[in-house]
Amino acid sequence: MGNLNKKIKYRGIYTDNMGAFLSLKSIYKSFGKKHVLRDLSLNVYRGEILGLIGRSGCGKSTLIKILVGYYTPDKGQILFNNKDIKENFNKVKNLVGYTTQENSFYEKLTVYENMVYYANLYDIKKKKRKERKEKINGLLKSVNLYSSKDTLAGDISGGMKRRLDFAISLLHNPKLVILDEPTTGLDPVLIDNFWQIVTSIVKKQKIAVLVSSHQLSEVKAYCTKAAVMSKGKIKKILKIKKRMNIESQFKKLTK
Repeated sequence: MGNLNKKIKYRGIYTDNMGAFLSLKSIYKSFGKKHVLRDLSLNVYRGEILGLIGRSGCGKSTLIKILVGYYTPDKGQILFNNKDIKENFNKVKNLVGYTTQENSFYEKLTVYENMVYYANLYDIKKKKRKERKEKINGLLKSVNLYSSKDTLAGDISGGMKRRLDFAISLLHNPKLVILDEPTTGLDPVLIDNFWQIVTSIVKKQKIAVLVSSHQLSEVKAYCTKAAVMSKGKIKKILKIKKRMNIESQFKKLTK
C-alpha cells in the first residue's frame, strides 16, 4: 500500500492527504417547509483552496452561514479533525475566519486601529501588548498593508480594503477561512494580486480556504478544486486542470 500520510503538491500548494480537516456529513437544513440543504456532504483538506460554485438559490449562502456558526444544521455531522462539534457549536467561531462580500471594518479608524479593534473582539487582548502588536504588524506585512497601517480605512483603495478584510479574518489563527465573493468590483490586476497573497498565506500557514464565487474563470485560475453545488447538495468535486472546460461541467451538473 502507498503512504496514506503523504502530502500532494498542486499549483505550488501542499495539500494534506492524511484526511479531511473539515467533514460535513449528510447535512440538512430547512426553513419552514422550504428544504435548502439536502443530504449535503463535503470534505475540506488543509492546504487547499476549494471553490464553492452553484447557481443562485442552490444553498451556498446557507452552507456558509452554518460553517461560520450563524445557523445550526437540522441533521447531520460537522467534524473538525474527526471531532463532532454539533454539541459545542460555538467552537466553530474559533476555527473559522470569514471574509464577507461587504467591508467589515470601520472606515473612520486607521488600518491598524481596525486590527486592534477586532483583536479585542477575538480576546487577543489577553495576550501581552507587545505580542499582539507583533502579530498585527506581521499580518499587515503579509497582506502588503504595513506601509498603510496609519491610513484611514476609508481612504485606501478597493484592493487594499479586500486585503484588510482578509487580514482581519486571520487574526484568531483560524484553520479554515471562508471568502464570500472576495474580489467583487476589483479589476483583473487587483484580483490577481489578491489571490497571490491568499495562495502565499495558504502555503505558509497550511490553512484551508473555501471561496464562494460566481466567477468560474476565477475559480479555475486560482482554486485547486471546485465543489459544484445544486439543489442543496454537492453534486461533484472537480480537480482543477488547465485545459478543463469548467463552464461546460458547471452547466451539465447544475441544469
